[in-house]
Amino acid sequence: MARPANDRRAEQIYPRDCCACRKIEEHPGKKAGFIARLLGLNRSEVTRSLPALEDKGLYLTEDEKGGLWLFRKKKQ
Repeated sequence: MARPANDRRAEQIYPRDCCACRKIEEHPGKKAGFIARLLGLNRSEVTRSLPALEDKGLYLTEDEKGGLWLFRKKKQ
């Protein structure tokens, strides 16, 4: 069952999200499964954390092979 759109949890970044962000930055182009193994998490936990990072201005792109690349939102 999906969470309601107004669920406050979507606005928070949990420690695992920060760790995932740091690992993606350290290992650009690696797949979510690789990042998950580094963190001792399930691949789905890493994948679920990605939208929370985007909500906080950390943008990710996935290449055609599934590699993750991190970009920071520029200040205007």
